[in-house]
Amino acid sequence: MKFNNVITISFVALLTISCSSIKRLQNKPIALINNVSYTNSKFNNPNASNGFLVKHSNNIYAITAKHVLMISKTDKMKFVDFEGDLKQWKMHPKNDSTTFIIADKLLSTNRKDSLTWNYMNTNWDTYNDWLVFSVKQNKTNYKPLAYRVKPLKKGEPLYVIGWSYKDVLGDQRIYEYEFDSTEGDYHNLIQVKGPESLGGLSGAPIVDKRGKWVGLVTSGGEDEKTKKVLLQATSNKNVIQFITELE
Repeated sequence: MKFNNVITISFVALLTISCSSIKRLQNKPIALINNVSYTNSKFNNPNASNGFLVKHSNNIYAITAKHVLMISKTDKMKFVDFEGDLKQWKMHPKNDSTTFIIADKLLSTNRKDSLTWNYMNTNWDTYNDWLVFSVKQNKTNYKPLAYRVKPLKKGEPLYVIGWSYKDVLGDQRIYEYEFDSTEGDYHNLIQVKGPESLGGLSGAPIVDKRGKWVGLVTSGGEDEKTKKVLLQATSNKNVIQFITELE
């Protein structure tokens, strides 16, 4: 009986922490979507998954997933380089395009990484799935995320903030996950409460209960054996190293 009481008390405490964390995050504007425009408008994509802001030292950067370019590129683009064709990379809340960030330069250009799904899949272990932009304009009240360096603990609650393609217009969604393990540059998360479909959630920030950034959404799906929905997230480690070397 004593053992059961301990479990019950622990569960209630965990639930209380989880609810307060979600409420705090709901009141903090974080999520943005990518609205990409090219000189040739036929390649425009006004809803190219998610992005967010991060602060390092005194600089602010706009971040999203690199594979977003594979759904938002021109025919001319073969590598992580706009080839002079980008007109504007804009980020804004899905429910309000009047509040926005305008990216300046793509700082993480790369003429080795091919913009194909095959290249991504065959180089998965070393594929740095992130883009880093400098920021030209910030017409929002958004405060950039601080990043976390402390290692994650197994079972720790984490939160994905953004929109899937199936999420209708409205406030940012907060989806709940649990940290399972880290393999190389990726965190493996178990879904607790997620979207109807993971499609479109790419590039969304993943934060801990204090709102510190730990990674971004790369891929996910259902485990064939356990039937649990798993999320694979690119760790913030290499992004922070890249930004540090820039500065």
